[in-house]
Order: sequence, then C-alpha cells, then structure tokens
Amino acid sequence: MTPAIPDQLWKKLTSTVGLVSVRHGSATNVMAAEWSYFVNKAPLYAAVVLGPRSASGALIAAAGEFSLTLCAEDQAELADFAGSFSLADVDKTGSERITFGTPTATGTPWVTGGVVAVECVLRETVRFPVHTMYAGEVVAAHLPGHPPGGSPVRPLVKHGPMHALGGPVRRTAIVAAAQLLPDGLLRIAATGPAATGRAADARWRVTLLTADGGTVPLGEHPPAAYGDFLVDLPVPVSHRLPAELLHGCRVLVERDGAEAGHTDITGVPAAPGTPGPLGAPV
Repeated sequence: MTPAIPDQLWKKLTSTVGLVSVRHGSATNVMAAEWSYFVNKAPLYAAVVLGPRSASGALIAAAGEFSLTLCAEDQAELADFAGSFSLADVDKTGSERITFGTPTATGTPWVTGGVVAVECVLRETVRFPVHTMYAGEVVAAHLPGHPPGGSPVRPLVKHGPMHALGGPVRRTAIVAAAQLLPDGLLRIAATGPAATGRAADARWRVTLLTADGGTVPLGEHPPAAYGDFLVDLPVPVSHRLPAELLHGCRVLVERDGAEAGHTDITGVPAAPGTPGPLGAPV
C-alpha cells in the first residue's frame, strides 16, 4: 500500500444528495449539494458543504437561512440538473421538475418530493481551505406522505455515481472484545445478529480458551436491553492464576443462529521475561 492520497478519494464515502434552496430578492435559487448531512441531534442541525464557485454560499450568508431537501431516489435527474448549472447560467426554478413547498417557519421555500425537507436558520459557518460548511438549526421539517402499507420513500445515495438504496445488510457473525479489569474481573462485550425464536435462544454463551488448548465455560447470560452483551465475569477459581498467565488465552462468545466470535484479552500485564520498551525484561 502507498501513503499517497489518490485523486477524488472523497468519492469513496456516501451521502444523500441534497437540494439547497435559498432566497435572493424575490426569487429562489436551487442547487444540488453532494455533501449534505445532519450534524447535531438536539437541537437538530443540518449542514451543507459548498464549493468556492457556488453562488448559494453568499446567498445563505446574506439570508441567514436556507432549506434543504434530502433527495429521493426518483430525483436523480433533478439533482443532476440542479448541480450542473449555476444561478449565473439560468434560473433553474422554471423547470417542471421543481415544485416548491410553502415554508412554515422561515421565508425559504423547499423542494418537494424528497425523503425529508427541512427549513434551517443559519447558526455556524465553517471555512475550510477550499469549501465552506453552512450549518443551520432545523426549525421546521416536512415529511412526504405515502399510502398506508406502501413503500417508504428511499434516499438518493451518492457514492461516486448516484445509487438507489439497496437492501439491508444481513449480519451473521458475532463481534466480541475482552478486557481484564484492574480488579481482576474479565469484561466481555459483544454484538451480533438479532436473536429469533425462544427467549433461551437469545442468551450469550461465553467460554475461556486457555493457551494449552483447554476450555473453561463462563456461563450463559441474558442480553442487554438492545440485544447486545456486556458483562463482568470473575475468572473461575480453578483458573484464578496470576494475571500475566492469561497471556495466550482467548474468549469465545456464541449465540444460537450466529457465527461465533473470538477475541484476545487486553489489559493483561506483560509476562515475566518479556522485553519491555527499553529492551530489558519485565
């Protein structure tokens, strides 16, 4: 691998394409913003990151507000159009594909048809070396309606090209970690696919795997409130050895219907004779 930064590395990320609306005089400009995000939960903030050639940046700063529509997957053509031309080129709002919703908390209309549209009051402007981020507090939100039992509106995802959102990723494996705490307890944390069926199937089984190939059961345990697992367990009395002898031991975490997870144990003091940071044995 090379430490060089490849061109357009940022296209490896994903985002939901946004349509930014901002007033200028008696008119409204619409542009597409590939970098559109929610950036704070309470209060809810939305942010758009605009390039130096964008006319909307100065308009947002002057207006002190903007509206943002996070595009639905059927708005790819509109997003492409809005991102291809500047306010200096043409008034894009004459397009039949752009329909504005009436604002309720600001003076800025919002483009209809997206996953969600929000009206924002500008709170922060962050200048980067080239781009500028405009973060606004969400003061009104507009969600699309869909027929009862119908499919929800799905986002238009930017990942290099524009994509429709695929199906959910199916988790199959347990991921676990184990840490020896200062008081000698062994803390185990794990997540995995949601349990189905009987309550007993949701229980987590923990096993200590010793360096000599032995196994020491550490019991079955109920899940936490959200189905994951976090518990502090004593090392069994028959194996209550000096902590450094846990070197080479691992932990196995299992649950019905999931691929088992394995983990090393962190926090174990160095074994006697192991070279320290200066080369001398500890």
